[in-house]
Amino acid sequence: MRSLFDDLARLLATPEGLRTARLLQAAGLLGQAPTPEPRPLPRLPEPISIWQPREVDGETVWIRPDPQPLGDHFAATKELRRKKAELPLRVAFFGESVAAGYLYAPHVTPAQVLERHLRTVGGESHFEVIDLARTNETLGGLAETVRASLQINPDVLVLFAGNNWNLLETPEVSPYAPSVLARQHYGQALREDGIAGPVRMAEERLRETANAALGAISEIAWAVGIPVVVVIPEINLIDWETRQPPVWLDGDGTARWHDLYAKTIEKLDHNDFRGALENAQELVNLDGCSSSWRLLARAHLELGDHEAARQACLAEIDAARYATLAFLSAPQATTQARDLLREASRRHGFIPVDLRDAFTEYTAAHTGSDLPDRRLFLDYCHLTLEGIHVAMAAVAAEVLNLSGMIDEPQDWQRLLPRLSAPSISPEAEATTRFGAALHTAHRLLPTGSKRPILEHWCEAALDASPGIAETMLDLIAARCAPIPAVLTAAQQRNLASPYRLTLQHGWRWDHLDADLIEAIRAVLERRGRPAGETIDRLLLEHLAIREEGTELLDPIYLWEPLERFYPEVMDFADLTRRATLRSPWPETSFCLICDGERDVDLEATLRVPVAGAVGIAVDGRGLGMVEAAERWTKVAFRIDRKDLRRGLSRLTLRWPLLVQDGKSALAAAVERLEVGVVADLHPVFGEVFSVVAREREL
Repeated sequence: MRSLFDDLARLLATPEGLRTARLLQAAGLLGQAPTPEPRPLPRLPEPISIWQPREVDGETVWIRPDPQPLGDHFAATKELRRKKAELPLRVAFFGESVAAGYLYAPHVTPAQVLERHLRTVGGESHFEVIDLARTNETLGGLAETVRASLQINPDVLVLFAGNNWNLLETPEVSPYAPSVLARQHYGQALREDGIAGPVRMAEERLRETANAALGAISEIAWAVGIPVVVVIPEINLIDWETRQPPVWLDGDGTARWHDLYAKTIEKLDHNDFRGALENAQELVNLDGCSSSWRLLARAHLELGDHEAARQACLAEIDAARYATLAFLSAPQATTQARDLLREASRRHGFIPVDLRDAFTEYTAAHTGSDLPDRRLFLDYCHLTLEGIHVAMAAVAAEVLNLSGMIDEPQDWQRLLPRLSAPSISPEAEATTRFGAALHTAHRLLPTGSKRPILEHWCEAALDASPGIAETMLDLIAARCAPIPAVLTAAQQRNLASPYRLTLQHGWRWDHLDADLIEAIRAVLERRGRPAGETIDRLLLEHLAIREEGTELLDPIYLWEPLERFYPEVMDFADLTRRATLRSPWPETSFCLICDGERDVDLEATLRVPVAGAVGIAVDGRGLGMVEAAERWTKVAFRIDRKDLRRGLSRLTLRWPLLVQDGKSALAAAVERLEVGVVADLHPVFGEVFSVVAREREL
C-alpha cells in the first residue's frame, strides 16, 4: 500500500504538481532541505560526462570517445543531440554500474529495456531513453552529469544509485586514509566514543554528501520543471556474503570470537543447525560484525526461518562499514543509503521506485521465497536479465504515469505480463554468466567455500552456450602465462571469439584465480570434457616450482588475495606498498604448483605477535608445525610427495591463537592515529616476508 508521502510525491512530480509545490514552498507548507547553490545551467555547449560537444552541420552534437579494446565505464551511446520536438518524451537515465547493465552491457542495458517497455505500452514513437549511467559513479559525478544533461532537453530524470555509497563516498573516514589530518580526526573520534565514533562520523558525512547532491539535483529539476524518478536499489541477500573480522575486542574477546566462529562453521558443516544457531547468536552478542550476522543468517535459512534470515542478512550488510573494514568489501546499498533516498524523495517530491518491494513480491510469487538471490542477481548487486526486466517494469510504470499519455494508472504488477522479457544471444549470455563467476571469484569472501557458486555460474554459462568452454580454458592459459594477459595468444583468441571478455568481466587480474580454476575443472569434467590434464599442463608449464626455488609471496601465488588488509590489496598513491604479507585472519593460503613426484622443502621468514607454533596444511590436511617468534624467524618444513598432487595444491599457514588484550591493542591504535600514523583496528595474526618452495632431488 502506498503511503501518503508517496501519493504526494507522485502528485508533485507532474507539471501541474511542480507549480503547486512551488506555491506550497513559498507558503512554508512544503519543506525542502538547504542545498548548495547549483552551478548555473549550461549556456554554451559543454561536455556531458565523457560526451564532448562538436559542431556538426551547424548543430551541436555530443560525441563519445571510442572505448579501448577492453571497454570502459560508460554507456555505449555514440552521440547525443538536443531534443527539438515535443515527442518522443525523453527520459534521461543516470546511475552506477547496476544502472549501466554491468556484465551485460553493451548487449543489454537497463536503459534499453526501459525504452522497450515504455514503447510497448505507450507507443513506438512516443518515448526514448538516453543512457548516461556509468560504473563507479559518485554522488558528485551524478549531480554534475544531471546538470550537464539539461543541454539535451530531457523530460524526465531517472536516478538509479545508492550501491556505491558504502565504499566510495567516505574514503577519508578510515584508519588507512592517505590524509594525515583524516587519520587524526578518525583517532579523535575513536578515543571519544570507541568504534561507534568513526562509524557515526562516516554516517554523518555520507548524509551531508547525499543531501547536497540530491538537493542540487532537485534545484536543477525545479529550475526547468521536470520530474525525477529515484530507483532505490535492492541487493542479493542469499548468495552474497561479506566476511569481515571484528575489530579488537576487550580482554580476550577477539580470541574467543575466532574460536567460536570456527566452532560455528564446524556445526554448519555437520548439519547441526540448532547448535550453529546458538553459537552464531553468541557471536553476534560478542561482536555484531558482518561475519557474525552471516553465520546467523545461514543457520536461520537451514532451519527454514526466512524472515529471521532476511533480518540477519540486512544486519550483515549494514555491519560492513567502510570505517571498520579489514578486507575489501563489495558495493551494496545499506539501510542508511536506502533511507537517504526515501527521505530525499519525500523532501524534494521525487518519485520513489523501491526495488525491495518489487523484488520481494516477484520472488515470492515465482519461487515461494521472498529473499532475492541469483535468479535476479549476478553477484552482490548487478542484475540478471530477469532482474533488469522486473526493475525496469517498475520504473516504466512510474514514467508512464508521469507522461500523461495513458488514461488509467499503471503499476508494474499489471504491466509486467504485457512486456516482453529482454533477449540476448546465447554467446553473450554465456559470457555474462562466466563473467559473474569471474567477478565472484574476485570479490566474494564467504564464511564457507565459494566453490559452489563459482560452479553454478560456470554451469549456467555452459547451459547458455557450450562453446564458452574454450574461453574458460583460454582464461586459465592467460592466468598461467609469464606475461600480462593482454600479450597472450589466449587474449588474441578471445578478442576474435563471440565470448569476448572485457575489463568488466575481470579479464585483467594479477592473481591465479585458484578457486575458479578448480571450479572450471570440476564443471568441465562433469560435462564429459576431460580438461584436468590440459589445466595441469598449463599450470605446470610456467608456474611450477623452479629449480632455484619459487617465492610464493608473488601475487599470482596468493590463493585468496582478499584475505589481506584492503589497502594492501589496492594501490593508494600516498601510501607506500608493504614489503610483507600480513594476515587479519587465522589462516593464510598459497598456491603450490608441482608435479607431485618429489618432496618439497619450504623455507619461510615470518613472525607472530607472540611466540607460538604455526601449523602447515596442504589441501586442508594438517602436516605439522613450525615454531615462530615475535622477531623475524626463518623456519623450514618438508612436505612429503605423498601429500601433494599433480598441478595445484593449497598450502596453508595456520597462525597461533591470539593472546593480546584487545583493549590495550585498540588504545595503541588510537595513539598512532592521533599523531597521523596508519594503524590497524584488527589483529595481525601473522606476518610473512618470504615463503620459498624448492623441490628435492629424486
